[in-house]
Amino acid sequence: MAFRHLLALLIFSVAVGAPALVWAQNTAVDPVDDPWLTDQGPVVATLVAPREDRVMATWQQAPPRSHARTAELLRLRLESGLGDLVAPANVVLTDPATESPEVFSELARDLAPGMPSIQMAHARALWKAGDIGGSVRAAIQSGTAILFNLAVQLWILENVAFLLLVVVLASSLGFLLLAGLQVFSHAAHDLGDLLSSRTPGFARAAALAGLLLLPLCFGEGLIGVALSLFALAFVYGKSNQRSVLVIAAALLVIGLHPLAQLVSGATSIAERDPVLLSAFAVVGGVESPADIERLEAAAANDLAAAHAVAYRARRFGQIEESRAHLESISERFPSDGIALANRANIAMREGDSEVALGYYEDAAHLVESPELFFSLSQAYASSFRMEEYETTLSRAQQIGDDEVTALSAFDDADLVADLGYPTELLRSRLIQLALSVEPKVTVAEMLAPGLLGQEWMVTSGAFVAVALASLLVSRRFDHASLCTRCGHRICTRCEDTVWSDDICEDCHHLFQYPEATDPSLRMARLQALSEREVKISRVWLFLSVVFPGAAGIGAKRPDFAMFGLLLFAMVAVWLIWPAGPFEDPLMMGAVASVFFAVPGVLALLGYAGVTAASVVARKNL
Repeated sequence: MAFRHLLALLIFSVAVGAPALVWAQNTAVDPVDDPWLTDQGPVVATLVAPREDRVMATWQQAPPRSHARTAELLRLRLESGLGDLVAPANVVLTDPATESPEVFSELARDLAPGMPSIQMAHARALWKAGDIGGSVRAAIQSGTAILFNLAVQLWILENVAFLLLVVVLASSLGFLLLAGLQVFSHAAHDLGDLLSSRTPGFARAAALAGLLLLPLCFGEGLIGVALSLFALAFVYGKSNQRSVLVIAAALLVIGLHPLAQLVSGATSIAERDPVLLSAFAVVGGVESPADIERLEAAAANDLAAAHAVAYRARRFGQIEESRAHLESISERFPSDGIALANRANIAMREGDSEVALGYYEDAAHLVESPELFFSLSQAYASSFRMEEYETTLSRAQQIGDDEVTALSAFDDADLVADLGYPTELLRSRLIQLALSVEPKVTVAEMLAPGLLGQEWMVTSGAFVAVALASLLVSRRFDHASLCTRCGHRICTRCEDTVWSDDICEDCHHLFQYPEATDPSLRMARLQALSEREVKISRVWLFLSVVFPGAAGIGAKRPDFAMFGLLLFAMVAVWLIWPAGPFEDPLMMGAVASVFFAVPGVLALLGYAGVTAASVVARKNL
């Protein structure tokens, strides 16, 4: 339950990212549960034959010039409260007139201001035209468009959650593997001594490898092996390495459970609500007959569906049908300000300004919208209440000056603007789904099909228990190690005298008692050790460049190794998916590449810095 609340909180805070078109393609709803899934679904709603789409009709009837068509469509979009007109905006954007592309990109932006791809195209056109300041402002507006476009936000959440999952799991598993390999030879030597001091080296390594892979035999999967590596590294690790091992284990648990649940929810939560998908289709203008029937059937009991059918009726010029749906909404939800405002607009267009004023004033207490207060000011002006007109218009400008400027530019005293579809309804439905539906966590099933993957408490408890047991076991025997000078194996069971874990007896006498050694032999020995150190330094430099995390291990800085693995994983996912792992819903365009390129480049620079710092730290050992 705690993870479901966490999932809902994350969806709400990130403001939710999976494209409506991708949802429609990936929907896996059982036809038995959703009889309207096909275009030939049962007719249970009384459908009125739709008139011609007003967007298409306006485009066809306007003079065949981009400026004229944009002006007509812009008025229709603002007056009818329609969403982004993506198709005509893309046509205008690709106008063959190339002498001033920034002009046409601005026209396209007016038709689809909520589309980051259109905004970024305008920014590029301004940049090429030499308007650097305008280009920067347009790029900022492209980012602003993301904040208000629910479909784009859902797509971003879906991609970011998946990439974070890959980064967290890959880096934590990678560090556990490196930490285990670092002490593998010491552990294999000690294990062989338990069997027999004459055990061959390959047999020691095979025995330890068999123990590490034993969880696979019990069906614990990759996480079971990770737990074995964690235990091995924890037994032989120093305090600083153990601290980083705990961090890696915590990241692994987070990725395996809450983060995997977030990914599962972000990629599949919308398909659990067919009405939500149909509402998205209507707002995007890509609805099918099945979507219409589904919404008509659900409108009587579902506010999101009722607003969707009212929105569609308005787009198709079905005034009476729109009025009926809005009245039904007001009867069931008297505090719905959007329905009240749009009912007031219908009354204003019919010349009944007094009725309209009543609806407007009621809606003004419920909704903060520049379109609403602009329409209310128009109603005050038609009733010659000029003081209220000026006050209300000033308030509208304070809320949204750009919207009021666009509406005022038509210089039409009878113009009123409908409020668009309330996407907050869809956002709240997604939150409710996150709270009520347990997501399918396929990642945990794949990586930990046994007991370890069932609950986060079980996984974390296993790591805690192994850490405590490793602390007890590590004190029960002497650990083998390697001499940092010559690489000789240091083992209390194999040698009579052991000075420390870092230097063997021969090197101890060589450096601590030079007078006790032959000068010529001592110089030859020092020369050999120096040549050996040069060769090892080159090997470590190669490993540091080729293998992520190896630089930190060579510098005995496990924190550098862990951080380097995190940064490398971020770089890797950026190179593999430069525009995100999930298909762009034709809304982001070049913004998608920029969105992922910024953290990718920063991660690349950070990884280079961590690697360089690790190499320098090893030279200073």
